[in-house]
Amino acid sequence: MVNTAIDVGPIPANMSDPVWEVLVTVASSRTISDGRERVLALLETPSFDLEGLVGKAVHHRLLAALADFLQVHGLRTAIPYRLVRQLDIQCNVSRHRAAILTEEAQRLGAVLHDAAITGAWTKGVVAHHTLYEHSGARLFDDIDLMIHPRHREAVDEVLTVCGYSRNAKYDTSTRALVPRSKAELRVYQLSPDHLPHYLRLTPDPVLPYIAVDVANSLTWHTSSWQVPMEDVLTELRSVETGPGKYLDALMPHYAFLFTCLHLFREGWLTRIASSKQLTLSLFGDVVTEWHQLRPTERADVNHIIKRFGLAQPMAWVVAHTDALFGSGITAELDLVSEATPEWLATSMTPDNAPDLPPDTMTQRLRRPPRVRAAR
Repeated sequence: MVNTAIDVGPIPANMSDPVWEVLVTVASSRTISDGRERVLALLETPSFDLEGLVGKAVHHRLLAALADFLQVHGLRTAIPYRLVRQLDIQCNVSRHRAAILTEEAQRLGAVLHDAAITGAWTKGVVAHHTLYEHSGARLFDDIDLMIHPRHREAVDEVLTVCGYSRNAKYDTSTRALVPRSKAELRVYQLSPDHLPHYLRLTPDPVLPYIAVDVANSLTWHTSSWQVPMEDVLTELRSVETGPGKYLDALMPHYAFLFTCLHLFREGWLTRIASSKQLTLSLFGDVVTEWHQLRPTERADVNHIIKRFGLAQPMAWVVAHTDALFGSGITAELDLVSEATPEWLATSMTPDNAPDLPPDTMTQRLRRPPRVRAAR
């Protein structure tokens, strides 16, 4: 059930870039009631950069969300046809991929159930149905599974029997699976919070392979912040994905915690943050998921934060989310005292510039994409 009583506040007024303001509105569109008016006014700004909007939407994984937003709010005619067609294609591709990945998660879920293995599907394959109404607005690359650490070997066996290759990656030039390097595998050995991605080729030209990402922690192996998986997986919910079809998923309060803690891992942990740029869509997931939680579920989130000492990582995520969207999650979770400027500034220094002041999250997200050396 969507909580329609809570609206995020106004978009922060310190943004002078109309393109960025459109993206912020699109990312949080399911939490506001005046998204159409906001975006229409911005699109009518003199010399609005439509091509820049599309390019930045790609970078922030919001291209399909932009297409969905324009369709839902009747704004397609405000965009030139050649751009609208590209948006339509991306949204259709996203729906197609989501349908196949959902069907595969259901197939694997049945096999896991038969093997008496408890597992919960998480992130994109669930959010596509629970947060984004099967619209294709939420792009996701793989299917994510949460398990107990004691089931690592059993899950490996199940996925292998189901046709998946461990320790492999997809080579786009040959359209084949190739072995991962020893250095890549070493990372997984040192960080046993995840299994290496499992991959299986498909005959589908739009989705040439399926990847399964198996996690057995809400954080990471050496993290000071841990949540016992016995608590996380004791009770699951069934998420309807179609008539008579369901996926096992985390309870709403644990799902929200994982959304936040996963973002914290990607944005705060140096070894990951240095190689992966954060996207606005990740914060959009946080504010959208929070918006849909019932009051009792929000209270459950608060209780778990206190019970397991998660105030610092959660404050880092939700305070940055509030700054981006004008929401009030930090106060509602009683985390204002933890969200100090010093704590929020951690992991926010621009790359290779330790003498510069820390970025705000808006500044960090708006850094241009890095060009990597060709190999």
